[in-house]
Amino acid sequence: MQDPLHRLLLGSLRRQLVTGTVLSVALMLSALVWDLTRRQQETLLAEQANQAMGMANSTAMAGKLWLASRDVGGLQDLVQSLSNAPELRYAMVLDRRGQVLAHTEPGRRGHYLTDLPSSPQLQVQRFENHLVDVFSPVMLNNRPIGWVRVGLAGEALQERLSQLTRTGVFHVLLGTLMAAVFSVLASALLMRRGAPASGLAHGAQPGHTAQHDQDNSGAFERVMLDSVAAGVAVIDHQGTILSVNEQWRRFALGNSPQPGQAAPHTDVGTNYLQARGIAQTSANPSLALVREGVESVLAGRSTQFCLDYPAASPDQQRWFSMVVRPVHLPTHSGAVITYTDISTIKLTERLEQFRGHILELMTGDASLADLLHAMVLGVEQLHPAMLCSIVLLDDQGVHLARSIAPSLPDFYNQALVGLAIGVGQGSCGTAAATAERVIVEDIATHPYWANYKALALQAGLRACWSQPVLSSSGRVLGTFAIYHRQVHSPAPHDIALIEQSARLVSIALDQKATQDALRASEDMFRTLFETLPTGVLYENLDGVITSANPAAQRLLGLTLDQLQGTASTDPRWHAIHEDGSDFPGDQHPISRALRTGQPVRNVIMGIAVPERDYVWLLVSAMPLFKDGKLAQAYVVFEDVTDRHEMEQHVRHMAFYDALTQLPNRRLLTDRLTQAITASRRSGCYGAMMYIDLDNFKPLNDRHGHELGDLLLNELARRLKACVREVDTVARIGGDEFVVMLTDLAPDPAASCAQAQLVAAKILASLSEPYVLTFCDTGDQTRDVGHRCTASIGVTLFSHRDTSQEQILQRADTAMYQAKGEGRNRVRFFEGVGGLPLGDATKPA
Repeated sequence: MQDPLHRLLLGSLRRQLVTGTVLSVALMLSALVWDLTRRQQETLLAEQANQAMGMANSTAMAGKLWLASRDVGGLQDLVQSLSNAPELRYAMVLDRRGQVLAHTEPGRRGHYLTDLPSSPQLQVQRFENHLVDVFSPVMLNNRPIGWVRVGLAGEALQERLSQLTRTGVFHVLLGTLMAAVFSVLASALLMRRGAPASGLAHGAQPGHTAQHDQDNSGAFERVMLDSVAAGVAVIDHQGTILSVNEQWRRFALGNSPQPGQAAPHTDVGTNYLQARGIAQTSANPSLALVREGVESVLAGRSTQFCLDYPAASPDQQRWFSMVVRPVHLPTHSGAVITYTDISTIKLTERLEQFRGHILELMTGDASLADLLHAMVLGVEQLHPAMLCSIVLLDDQGVHLARSIAPSLPDFYNQALVGLAIGVGQGSCGTAAATAERVIVEDIATHPYWANYKALALQAGLRACWSQPVLSSSGRVLGTFAIYHRQVHSPAPHDIALIEQSARLVSIALDQKATQDALRASEDMFRTLFETLPTGVLYENLDGVITSANPAAQRLLGLTLDQLQGTASTDPRWHAIHEDGSDFPGDQHPISRALRTGQPVRNVIMGIAVPERDYVWLLVSAMPLFKDGKLAQAYVVFEDVTDRHEMEQHVRHMAFYDALTQLPNRRLLTDRLTQAITASRRSGCYGAMMYIDLDNFKPLNDRHGHELGDLLLNELARRLKACVREVDTVARIGGDEFVVMLTDLAPDPAASCAQAQLVAAKILASLSEPYVLTFCDTGDQTRDVGHRCTASIGVTLFSHRDTSQEQILQRADTAMYQAKGEGRNRVRFFEGVGGLPLGDATKPA
């Protein structure tokens, strides 16, 4: 193994040149690719963390009202809207106790988490496989009410990182292969040029041969160094520069204070440690680190020194990566210094940080002025040579109304306010009028600035590029402008920057406009919700009350805490129909709305309210949909107890006798219809009794109508006591009453017998003495005794009867027969529809 390695490394000069070149290039490319890959990996990981934080923060902002009202349906829809996000592992909303209220996996709802952060602050964790886990607190009125947790999986990111590594390895191998080919060709060329001298090798002294090899080695070293993309310098143990490549020279020219000349102490033969700034380390901490690192490598205390640092540039911010490694020279030790321009990588990193910061401000409570101010300063920090401004139009879109440009003079910003837009009104006025980008490279000569040239020159401005800011609907909202203090033409990356910045301003304006409209809508809704005299309840899909306004709490006699978490169909809230029957929970208006997805309107129901009798409510329920799916429902109700009681009173007056509170003729007719219908189903007979008092008029004539009314009330009481609850006692005239018996028997004879027993009972009850107590004209209480009998006519009826009037007429006829036969007796109707029984009861 040692012999081949010895021949490879210590063989012929050509072999040494090729081997040394290939190894050097391979090592340098490996270090460079490793460093770039590591930085890109860090950028991707930071980007993933920013994305997870942005998702968590925006979800916390959007769901705080739903979380405050524990609107589980709304929170679930909000979380489900994130499920299509790339690389999302999970997203969930938790309350302060750690209960999962919403989850991208609905089966996880209701579980509890115990690893909540100890304080309400944003928490970011990284786990294996590049899983980023973010906890974002949900704040309402500066008070934590829950958490949003988002996890972004790293499968796709892991693949991207692996791809970066594979790409880096490929480029190292490709570069090494190209270096091998180049070194073989270069060494062959060098050997051919040295062929004449090699012919004298046998006659030459040994010193001449060594000198020839040294010359060839130096030429190869210069070719190799110039082929490296990074700036490279070789210094001895004292810091003197021994050799530099072409990229180093360009670097020295680009960072020189004098145009066209290399920076001092950066060329061969000068001392690098005396270069500008490195000798005086107190002015710049980064340069102090550079000097210490170089000296440490030269002294042998360190095997390597690396540093990334920014470099001052009048045009743009630049960053460089410096690597110092020791090298063994023929007579002493030294070091190799490598400079790599990493401005593109750093600019990308800072641009992503800037965008993340702006997105965080958008989702937070920052005002629009602070947000736009941060945008302008952020672009200026990324590009120090630029002066930026955001100019907004007025509501009519015809004048420049506001300028956000902290780096421009106040007099210049004030001069823009009120300027009418139009072609020729400077860069911003023209861009706003035409809705197209305007590039003015030289303000002093451009016709658009003819009227404002003096103002711009007074502010020290020579170039202005303006991009219109368009809303999502295409309306011009304002402009984003970039100024320069010298005549300046935009490069492609400058055009991309101004377009991206204008787009970011557009998103911010739309976002803030949406937030303002939403806040105004929420305020209006909250005001109506809180002040509306009508009760309003919201229920989720599970039928659980999530919110109730003060009117609902007052009408139901319960507090919000007592209402939330319960169901409107709770059996403790006994509900009834107008007829007094129970109102099943699944028939409640809001239950029907949640079940059918259809509105239910104007339902009257009585609700048992604590410490009150039944409250009658007029109820309407409406379903609410989100993304085409039923999300929740609300119910609106008002107290109609007074109106209901009045309607009941009017209905009672229409169907009941005002004196005795017995059914009147109208209600009797209705119940007779029901009895005939029941007879059709059962086949049983009913009986109609017509009752007339025998000696009622003498009592009225002697003692007045007051005593007669007392007698009629007592008579009504006795009649009701003689019959069943299902039977009907009605008053149809002055001293005329009707008793209707139903469901007697299918057999006529048996039905007559039952009716005869009831009639005899009534006759006996009514003939008992009456003691009537009343107040005379002197307010003295008096008792009056009275005896009264009755004549009763009876007829049977069934579903075969076609006329109610005929039934009443038959009973009335029988009653007059009883009265004509001596009164105080019962007579059944004889003829069609009755039985010829004759006298049913003799006088007592």
